[in-house]
Amino acid sequence: MRKGLWFSPRTHLASNSCTSLCTAIEAGWPGGTLKQDRKYDVVVVGTGAAGLSAALKARLLGASVLVVDKGAVAGGTTAMSGGCIWAPRHHYQAQMGVTDSREAVLEYIREVSPDGWHNTEEPLWSAFVDSVPEMLLFLEEATPLKFTPNREPDPYSEAPGGLTFGRNVSAAPLRIGILGRWRDKVRPASFDIRLNYEEMVDTFFYANPKKWAFRYGPRLAWRHLMNMRTKGNALSIGLLKGCLDNGIDIWLETPAQRLIQKEGATVGLEVERAGEAVSIHAAKGVILASGGFEWNLEMMAEHFPWPVEWTASPPTNTGDGQRMAEAVGARLDKMDQALVMGTSPITYEGQLQGLPAADYFLPHSMIVNRYGKRFVNEKQMNVGLAFTEKDPATGEPLHLPAWRIYDHQFSVKYPHAMPKNALPGNRFEADTLEKLAQQIDVDATGLIETARNFSDFARTGVDEDFGRGSTVWDRNRGGDPDHKPNPTLGTIEQPPFYAMPFKASFLSTKGGARTNEFAEVLDRDDRIIPGLYAAGNVMANSFGSKGVGAGTTLGPCLTWGYIAGLNAASR
Repeated sequence: MRKGLWFSPRTHLASNSCTSLCTAIEAGWPGGTLKQDRKYDVVVVGTGAAGLSAALKARLLGASVLVVDKGAVAGGTTAMSGGCIWAPRHHYQAQMGVTDSREAVLEYIREVSPDGWHNTEEPLWSAFVDSVPEMLLFLEEATPLKFTPNREPDPYSEAPGGLTFGRNVSAAPLRIGILGRWRDKVRPASFDIRLNYEEMVDTFFYANPKKWAFRYGPRLAWRHLMNMRTKGNALSIGLLKGCLDNGIDIWLETPAQRLIQKEGATVGLEVERAGEAVSIHAAKGVILASGGFEWNLEMMAEHFPWPVEWTASPPTNTGDGQRMAEAVGARLDKMDQALVMGTSPITYEGQLQGLPAADYFLPHSMIVNRYGKRFVNEKQMNVGLAFTEKDPATGEPLHLPAWRIYDHQFSVKYPHAMPKNALPGNRFEADTLEKLAQQIDVDATGLIETARNFSDFARTGVDEDFGRGSTVWDRNRGGDPDHKPNPTLGTIEQPPFYAMPFKASFLSTKGGARTNEFAEVLDRDDRIIPGLYAAGNVMANSFGSKGVGAGTTLGPCLTWGYIAGLNAASR
């Protein structure tokens, strides 16, 4: 396909606000000397969950919609993801026997969010909680998507308003063939295991994949035969199909260059298409949904000044939306917030990237710093927060470099989770902990003492240092239910011993344009920039780095896209 080729389900939009391609520039149009001009009601930047949700809502309210994306494939980070969606008060709760309420959800969010955030984020939290149920119903009506609930607990279930299960859903499998000629235009999954999210998480699949692969064998064979996709890939397919069926134009390989302003309002977008500058008039507004900036080296050096490796998102996430918003006066906020996790290295699109890992959830494993000391409950959901802690005096990360430590028992029970030898510097092995410490430049005395204490905790089932395995989340998400007395603790005392680097890998940054509860972008004086909206990881995330549930990225992305599309189309 030549660069800049675009696809549309029709030859033109039905709306009168979309005109054919022309070479003249409309009188008074502040687009300079551009060669081409297009008109739509709403223009969306990005084809991830936020962008396509926004496009669908705007289109179903009667707006003509164009979606642009710099990538050669659609789906963004969503298509690579595990696909879990935190959706409190969703319509499947009744059949699960779950009782939930607006008040309980907001109480829970307030309780577990960083101190003081309620002072600024309460209106956005309320808008999210109010809109999630209708957003989910809307997507099921407007697309082929059907959602499947799972039994994942809130990570802080014990907190006021928390639930032990019932707030999470994921997309059911979909055939990629329903997209017709678009079937090759969906970003591939990070790792192609065609099981649903709940089929992996609710069964503790990672502790014994052979057992479950055998049971799921016929199901997996059928899905491969029918070319069905799961998790985030299924979500992307369903959203994309809904957009195409509802007459939304989508231009791939079309980088957004700048927002076009007139008298302080956003009135359009300049893009590069097939090597030419194209001016797109947006009568109702532009919605930024272009993702984070984790692949922008300059921005990462400013906001996360330490080595960043094994990033687990598309290389197209280079902060284009943040850059364009700031250029028209938007206030950028929460730029130091990000979803950071432990990953394992994989080759994706020919380069080294990260795949979210769960090996350190299992018994006979722990994480230590350069002093050989543990510094976090490895099993908690927000383990990444510990890796972004900085030394107040130097600004350097307190706990990096860090290492996963395993012993022989781990290698026997969970050989699939062992670090691979193929990547240099990824796996170290020794017959004593002292020798292992020397290989990885970790304090040997500290490592030996930590392993001894950890083994004592494993025998009693009580982690006296960090409480690993003591919460509902720890016991019911990951771990090995067949291991006693604590499904996440196992002794580390049988040689040989192994080590693998723990990289603070970014799944997404969560800082960007500050918005109000209507997804309208605010300027540096907290005034609305008319016609400009933001959704997803391009906006200042109201939850920040600390996820309040599995799927705290996708749930808000879909919901803020929905809110942005609704308000832009209604303008």
